[in-house]
Amino acid sequence: MIILFTFITYAYSRCAFSVECQGNNCDPLEVDTEPFVGRVSQCPHMDGKMVCCNKNQDDQMQRNFQAIDASFGNAGGGCDICAYNLKKFWCEYTCSPNQSDFLTTNGYTNMKDPLNPKNILKVQLVEIKVKPQVACDMWSSCKRTQFASQVTAMKTPGGFFNFQGEQAVGQAKQFISVKFIDNDEETINFDFVPDCKYDYPAGPDGKIVTPDGFVISERCSCNNCDLMCHDEEILYQETGVFEGFNGYLVLWVWAGAILIAALITGFRKYKQRENHEILIDPI
Repeated sequence: MIILFTFITYAYSRCAFSVECQGNNCDPLEVDTEPFVGRVSQCPHMDGKMVCCNKNQDDQMQRNFQAIDASFGNAGGGCDICAYNLKKFWCEYTCSPNQSDFLTTNGYTNMKDPLNPKNILKVQLVEIKVKPQVACDMWSSCKRTQFASQVTAMKTPGGFFNFQGEQAVGQAKQFISVKFIDNDEETINFDFVPDCKYDYPAGPDGKIVTPDGFVISERCSCNNCDLMCHDEEILYQETGVFEGFNGYLVLWVWAGAILIAALITGFRKYKQRENHEILIDPI
């Protein structure tokens, strides 16, 4: 009798890049290695699992996530759901054990540092594949944040993602180009919240923590999330003709101007009369 044993295993692809640091100088490296069990403090849903990121990359994400909170989160006039989605995206980009399915590296080139144009950086060229619907949903959760609404380059889903990729030049020495294709097997795949209105319940200690371990400081508002606005709320109202008009102030200014004009006129007439009397000879 032949007994067939079926082993259920998880199939992972390969890792595409890594980071090597000497002090504060970190450089991305092209690799072709197996995923490994790693500690990832910045991506709690990946901690202790098969990943493609090392300690250097975890430290980089810590700095980058602080910048995300300050730019896109509630702390920066944004929405914590947007910041949460971006963190999940960069966790998947950096640490996914299926990294090589959606990400390819294409050598290196020299580029100017966006933060210091006089500084030339050796930059790794990276292409990432993203589904158009994923791009649209993530952009929807971020488009009303103060930062995104002020930067023209982020006015569209494509521009939003390309802006993130270009900023990686100074932050990670990578230039990331985004290719949009509608194919689940070739694109980055992760769970996120497209609904910026989504409300996570607070825990017993009052803290709001997502099921996958990310902290949400507070709910988003109408100022940074369309779905939080009520129909009766007026988001924009044209400025009236007399908007900001202070009648009392204008009245006092005009009264003062008339008084000054009257005094000047009276003084001139007095001087003219005085000069006229001097010119007349006494009889």
